Amino acid sequence: MPGQDEKHFQNELQNLMRLKHQNIVGFVGYCCETQREHVQYDGRIVIAERTSRALCFEYLQNGSLHRYLEDEFHGFDWLTRYKIIKGTCEGLKYLHVDLKEPILHLDLKPDNILLDENMLPKLADFGLSKLFSEEQTRVTQSYIGTRGYLPPEYIENNVISKKFDIFSLGVVMLKVIAGRNGRSNSAEMTSKEFINLVHGNWRKRLQDTLTGSPLEAYCQQVKTCIEIALKCVEIKRHKRPNIVDICYKLNETETIIAKRFSQVEKWEKMTMQFQEYVENTDRIVAGLLEVFEESCYSMGTSIIERIKVSRQRSLLQHDDSDDEEYYEEDDDV
Repeated sequence: MPGQDEKHFQNELQNLMRLKHQNIVGFVGYCCETQREHVQYDGRIVIAERTSRALCFEYLQNGSLHRYLEDEFHGFDWLTRYKIIKGTCEGLKYLHVDLKEPILHLDLKPDNILLDENMLPKLADFGLSKLFSEEQTRVTQSYIGTRGYLPPEYIENNVISKKFDIFSLGVVMLKVIAGRNGRSNSAEMTSKEFINLVHGNWRKRLQDTLTGSPLEAYCQQVKTCIEIALKCVEIKRHKRPNIVDICYKLNETETIIAKRFSQVEKWEKMTMQFQEYVENTDRIVAGLLEVFEESCYSMGTSIIERIKVSRQRSLLQHDDSDDEEYYEEDDDV
């Protein structure tokens, strides 16, 4: 339907022109060209207008997130996955909260999350997005979104709200954390069982590079992300968190990690200072010992010389005494 195509194009164009955020794909420009051509219609050749439309976006080297989804033991490390989760949440927060007129994405999925050269995520494809007031809920008759990312209230009653995007976000997070089957696996076991399984798997992997306090902080971050994701896919939408609360909880985990690493850095600094103190003390002691040895050597040499001189004097005196006795004996004779 030409009218629908034009409406769809204009909708995405208007939304894109007002979006400026590091986690939203950059809009460069657009092209809309109309050409006349001969076509067959109702058995006749007629002249019709054909409109071609194109949107131009920034080039993102690493493509969509979908191609990188792996389980806990393969693919991206935790830092990269968390970066993707946090960036996706920040992008959604921009749409839901930071804009004067909030926008619902309505098709949030790994295919619509693009990654730049530094694995920074950017939300893309706003063709289905809609402008909403702060707490508005609507019922729509048109089919939107992608199967597997649709919340129950939309599937059953065609209801759309901000919690629509939150549900989709939860599915994305589960797949980022636990791979392509993350969502289906979470549905096959209790929340506690799923958290323990995935959290335990990540602990094993993190132990390869971390120990002590930092390890525990990152493990807690993993657990928090799993818990958030499971909350996002709650059946009843009023039980799902809003994007502000989600970002707040993520920021809390970052603060804890920063404190743990700060404590480690302080301990390492104190250890280095102590080592320097010990090394300096060793040098001082070595210097004192050297001076002491030299002093002892000098004193010892002086004493030995004195003993030698004293002994020589004693011997000389002894020789003189013998001569006097000899002379006395001669006199008696």
